[in-house]
Amino acid sequence: MTDVSSPRVLLVAADGALLVEEAGGGEARATVPVPQDLPTVGREAALMASLRARYGIGGRVAALVRTGAEAAPGYAYVVRVTHCPDASGLRPSEAGGVHEDEEVAALIRRAGARGLLTLPDLREEGEGQGPLTAVAVRAAGLAARAVGDVVAGGRVEVAAKQGAHDLVTTADRAAEEAAIAEIRRHRPNDAILAEESGSHPGTSGVQWILDPVDGTGNFVLGRPDYAVSIAAYRDGAPLAAVIRRPADGVWAATGEHGPTGTLPLACRSTGSLAEAVVSVGVPHDPSMRPVSLRLLEHLLPRARDFRRIGSACCDLLAVATGTLDAYVGVDLGRWDYAAGVALVTAAGGVAEEMELAGGVPVVVAAAPGVAAELVAFLRSVPAARPAV
Repeated sequence: MTDVSSPRVLLVAADGALLVEEAGGGEARATVPVPQDLPTVGREAALMASLRARYGIGGRVAALVRTGAEAAPGYAYVVRVTHCPDASGLRPSEAGGVHEDEEVAALIRRAGARGLLTLPDLREEGEGQGPLTAVAVRAAGLAARAVGDVVAGGRVEVAAKQGAHDLVTTADRAAEEAAIAEIRRHRPNDAILAEESGSHPGTSGVQWILDPVDGTGNFVLGRPDYAVSIAAYRDGAPLAAVIRRPADGVWAATGEHGPTGTLPLACRSTGSLAEAVVSVGVPHDPSMRPVSLRLLEHLLPRARDFRRIGSACCDLLAVATGTLDAYVGVDLGRWDYAAGVALVTAAGGVAEEMELAGGVPVVVAAAPGVAAELVAFLRSVPAARPAV
């Protein structure tokens, strides 16, 4: 990761090029083009992903801040990054909490305060964790960086795998290669099951299960709801797991030493299905979609509301971090849920595989107060006939 021990200012020109300006020096370090054929929201999501991946920016940031022409002439956005491991000799900013030196303050005055966004400090990820968790976290970070590099280089290409509903991009492949290389570097004898490249044999008894970009459809649209998912299993039991969202930099993991990450693991305390917000996944396979429709038909009168995020990993992360009560995934691959169910369990929730009437496989993840009622409900739903 790029060192950001000195403050820097990131300026994004109106044409989508990113200008990196060192505090006090004014030297242009790099320009990063952003694909202009994406809609505005897509360009901003892609730009934020490449900022994080290329320059090691971490933490939760919802959006870039637009500037007016009078605030920073010639620039569409201004983003400030401050990293101060040692506050000696620095003064607190008027905004409170963040320390800035005079050089940074001068750049702020020049750009205009209302066009600035402070991002959190970079922290060493995986530090202090067990060996498997550390490998998982680093591999997910490198995969996220690979996604950012593909976007930043304007190399996003989209193809259909088994039909127009199931997409793969150059970012999926680059992220998977980066993650596998990191796992192989530390764990050469472990087996790997990856969505794009399939099964890689091993002899250790440990198997890594990874989805490099879950939610590819969202990624292609420029939406932030996609994630890197990596888990290590032995004999069907999770040893380490991580889900990372490249677009906003947040991640959660669990392993030998328990939960870690930028998002705390804690399920909601919802006590009944009638109070619950439930996400129901829609399979890539069009013939299986009537199953999801049947579930929704019977669920909506019983639950408080439902959501459709478009990424099983993001759904499971939401259950594990308390922003969703439950998730039902229909006809998933193991890479879609291996890490997520481990996070939900570590968060105190319930996750299990089951079959609906008619033999359709589903994965259920829920807050503890909702799980039993939801599973009983799912067992009662009449079978849906898959489309021919």
